[in-house]
Amino acid sequence: MKFTNKIFMPALCLMVALLCGCSKEEDNVARAVLASTSSLTFSAQNPTEKIITVYSDAEWYMEEIPEWVTVTPATGSGTTEVTISVSENMRDGSIDNPREATVVFRGSTLSSRAEVKVSQDGDKYRDCKEYSVSDVLSLEDGTVVIVPGAYVSAVTTGGCIVTSASFDSNIYIETSENVEVGDEVYIMGTKESDTYKLSNIICDKVTVLSKGHEINHPQPVEITDKIDSYTSDKREYVTLRGVFLDNVITIEGAANSVSLVDVSGDYSNLNGHYVILKGYYSGTAAPVVRIVLESIQDDGVYEVIYFSENFEWLKPWAENSGAGQTVENDGTGEAPKIYTAKNAEGQLASEALLARGYGLEQIPGDAIYLQDCYLKFGKTDYQAGLTLPSIDNIPENSKLKLSFDWAPMVGGTRKFDPVNIIVSITNGSDVTELEPIGHSFVDTVDKLEWLHAEIFIEGIEIKKDTRISIKSDGWGDNKDTTGSSVYKRWFIDNIKLVQVR
Repeated sequence: MKFTNKIFMPALCLMVALLCGCSKEEDNVARAVLASTSSLTFSAQNPTEKIITVYSDAEWYMEEIPEWVTVTPATGSGTTEVTISVSENMRDGSIDNPREATVVFRGSTLSSRAEVKVSQDGDKYRDCKEYSVSDVLSLEDGTVVIVPGAYVSAVTTGGCIVTSASFDSNIYIETSENVEVGDEVYIMGTKESDTYKLSNIICDKVTVLSKGHEINHPQPVEITDKIDSYTSDKREYVTLRGVFLDNVITIEGAANSVSLVDVSGDYSNLNGHYVILKGYYSGTAAPVVRIVLESIQDDGVYEVIYFSENFEWLKPWAENSGAGQTVENDGTGEAPKIYTAKNAEGQLASEALLARGYGLEQIPGDAIYLQDCYLKFGKTDYQAGLTLPSIDNIPENSKLKLSFDWAPMVGGTRKFDPVNIIVSITNGSDVTELEPIGHSFVDTVDKLEWLHAEIFIEGIEIKKDTRISIKSDGWGDNKDTTGSSVYKRWFIDNIKLVQVR
């Protein structure tokens, strides 16, 4: 026992000393480390060294890095200028594949670290294999591919569907190359999957090898009767029948509709017609099934449409400005003003609406907002609405139906705005106001949802100079005139003016 104590006590003292030493040493290791950048890119040949700044509250050190990256100094404290350089990216006298590494400046814990991604250019197609369309479908995302021969079977504004030589496998390729149906193409790009888990190729280069080939489509899968349940993990060739309106096809009795993806042609002459559609399935985000159009056939008139608007063309503005869907989200959603929301080219949503002939009605000032993809009107003590563009070629004495989807705003206290919608028709100095349209939502009980309004117009002539306006009631009311704040906020979508037979 004494022998044990004699051995144990010195060991214990040594352990305590070591722990104390570690504690003092750890006091000098950073608990916070930051870098002035998170990524660096170098050229493949003659790469120039780059200097960054590393900030820390104590000493940092480097984690292991590959031999082609050099970091100087390898440790530091406080504010330190760090030089990062790379060797040339060459193999056997030619540029090698692109390469990446992560440089880590680390302190005392896993959270006290700064990472800098180092990328070096290269030839991504060096050693690249050639694949068929069917081969690409099973590859992992990020695989660099060359497809030496495929055939264009449908074209969109952002790319095209290509099919294999046997016409049994299809894939969408993103490209700005001007291609046509029947072109044989050589493809260089990267295989990825879209948000619908369908395969794409993001192309670096597409070369047209030959033109005028006949596309032998397989028998399409009929999905009209199963549009609400249909899905696929591939871009299947499908067909359906429904009513066409502004690149959307509705099927009677179905909850889902069909939206055509990035249509490259103008089919507005088919609005209100039954159509037989053939194309390639491109994913479902209920209540919308997406299809890339291959062909469309007129199958007779369903209704005569004089005006229609679903605001889907505002998608680029909505995506670029982060506009939300307040109605679908029961009162929550980002809503940038149309006077600040821009598309990728910098055009304001307000400018785009005016260019399409809309009148922006608001009092006392700007109070129209963008949603994805519809409009919101009004704010506290401000009212707003919309005047439709000029509508021409309506025969005299026509009986018409104006319809639209609308909803009041619901606030954070779950109170619905007491707003009514007023439709007015103006011919010169003659203004006709139609019956107000209200809602019956119950505060703190009901969930916000779209309401469908239908108004029949008879005995009022609609000519080129006629103006149809849709606005809130209480126009011009505010706290000063009523004694309390006025809430007349609302939304609109899917406006349509049709002939009543």
